[in-house]
Amino acid sequence: MTDKACNVCAFFDGAAASEAAKADAAGLCRFNAPTFLTEEEMKGAAQWPVVKSNDWCGSFEGQAA
Repeated sequence: MTDKACNVCAFFDGAAASEAAKADAAGLCRFNAPTFLTEEEMKGAAQWPVVKSNDWCGSFEGQAA
């Protein structure tokens, strides 16, 4: 596991994730604005991407101390 995983990123929001996402150790990535991901989802509300806590990306920013 990397030390730059989503669960320690400033943009990771584990508290706002759905119960299903929390059960999978996942949360929401708040780096970009919420978006529609598919045509089917456009019938509902836009949402932030769900990411697993051990995922990572190039936009990592550490949490403030």
